Amino acid sequence: MSISKGEAWGIITARGGSKSIPLKNLVSVRGKPLIAYNIEAATKAKSIGRIICSTDHDGIGKTAKSLGVEVLWRPEYLSGDLVNSIDVMIHVAETMMEKVGGVAEILALLQPTSIFLTADQIDRAVGALLNNPQAGSAQTVVQVPHQFHAHNQRAISKDGNDIWFVFHKEREKGYSKQTKPTYYTYGNLIVTRTEALLREKTLFSRPSIPIVIPLNHAYDLDGPDDITPAELMIEKRLVKID
Repeated sequence: MSISKGEAWGIITARGGSKSIPLKNLVSVRGKPLIAYNIEAATKAKSIGRIICSTDHDGIGKTAKSLGVEVLWRPEYLSGDLVNSIDVMIHVAETMMEKVGGVAEILALLQPTSIFLTADQIDRAVGALLNNPQAGSAQTVVQVPHQFHAHNQRAISKDGNDIWFVFHKEREKGYSKQTKPTYYTYGNLIVTRTEALLREKTLFSRPSIPIVIPLNHAYDLDGPDDITPAELMIEKRLVKID
C-alpha cells in the first residue's frame, strides 16, 4: 500500500437517493446547491490537496465537476439508504490505490448536510492529526447543551402512560448544570488516517483528537424544514462560512 505522507484529501459523500429531500445534495440554499458549501470550504482549506466526490448520480457528478471536484462513481451496492459512510470511504481509498497507485495519508469525510463546515475547521483537524503521529483520527465536536444532556433524557412506556429518566442513577449525582459532567457530540467533520481506516474498518480510530467548534457550526441540513433556518443563520451572520 502506497501512502503519500503528509498529504490529505477531502472526500465528499453525496449519493442521489435521499428521501427526506429529493436530491438533497443539489437543493438550493441561498442560490447555491447544498454540496457547494463543503466544496468551497475544502477548496479554501490549505491542508487539502485533492477533493473527490463519491456519488451515484449524474446530476451530482456534473455539479461537482463544474465546481472543480474530481468525481468517483460508486457501485450500486453503495447507493442504498442504509449504506455506512465507512464503506464509502474504504471504497474510495481502495479504488484510488488501484487507479493511481496510492492514497493520501489522511482522508477527511465531508458530508454536504454539514453545511457550516469551514476551511479553518478542516485545517485544524488535519493539522492535529499530522502533528500527532500516534493518533488514528480527529473529529470536530460540540458541547451537548444542558437541555439535551444524557442525564435529562427520558423514555416513554409503550402505552404512553409513564415517563422516566433513562439514566436516573447518574442523574442523582448530576442533577444541575453545575454538577453534570461535560459531554460532547458530533460536530461537522471526521478526519482519519488512511492506514487506520483500512486496518480497523472505522472512522474513529483511537486516539481520536477532539476539535471543539461552536454549536451553530454543527447544524445538519437533513430535511425540508432545515433549509429556511440555515438561510436565516447565513443572512443574520450567526455562522461564519467560506
